Amino acid sequence: MTARTSATTVAALLRQSSARCELRSIGAATSTTPFTTPGNLSHYRSLHTTPTWLKKKSREEKEQSRGRPAADSGSGSGGGSNSGGASSSQHSGPTPEEALDFADVESRLTKIASHANESLKKIKGGGRFNPDLIGAVKVQPDRKESSVSYPIRELASVIPKGGRTISLLVHEEAYIKPIMSAIQMHRDFNQQPQRSPDNELELILKVEPEKREDLAKRVKAICHDWRERIRDVRQRRDKLHAAWKKDGSMLPDAKRKADTELDKVIKAEVAKVDAAEKETMKAAESK
Repeated sequence: MTARTSATTVAALLRQSSARCELRSIGAATSTTPFTTPGNLSHYRSLHTTPTWLKKKSREEKEQSRGRPAADSGSGSGGGSNSGGASSSQHSGPTPEEALDFADVESRLTKIASHANESLKKIKGGGRFNPDLIGAVKVQPDRKESSVSYPIRELASVIPKGGRTISLLVHEEAYIKPIMSAIQMHRDFNQQPQRSPDNELELILKVEPEKREDLAKRVKAICHDWRERIRDVRQRRDKLHAAWKKDGSMLPDAKRKADTELDKVIKAEVAKVDAAEKETMKAAESK
């Protein structure tokens, strides 16, 4: 073999050895790259995935982030008012977007009216001469337990006997003296029932008619409190309108419109108070 042939062979062997080294280097580098390791793929997020914190908020989430309750999808301007005296928690809270929805105002007014009408009903039923009123008087059967009391209707049967006489048929002998004391100390009666000579468990109560001045005073006090509570509801909603205008969530024209409509609701409710007062006075005086 000539020297030239030997040199050619050596060069070829060197090139092959160099190629093998390069392939080994490439393989080693590839094996250490995290993208080719299946276990490491979980550390990388595909580019088309949108992170949850960049998603748009729903209307309910926006309202809650402002500190307002989310609107009830099933409530309308008339649906929030509850004729049964529902509390404000049973309807959606007012929002500047629905400023003419007075469901919160109407439900509060309904609850106030229910309480006042119940008091006026007792007066229309006969004022102090009212079995329901007498039956509601609290009695303490045991003086040693002052925190325990019961209405008379649970301790005796309250029976009208004509005129202004009421019979109390006491269930047990032990209740007679406590009932007599409770009626005598009550501001509307201030008298002691008399024991019946025919029945040792019967008490007779004769209720004196109220003076017209006293009757009118009671009716006016109830209606005055009713009007004051209506005024409080009005002021509460007025402050809300002012806050909406101040923070820019309600325009001045929208506020004027809301104030006007609210005024109509309040005036209609005050008219109900006036009518109830007049009707109660007329009914009571005819007794």
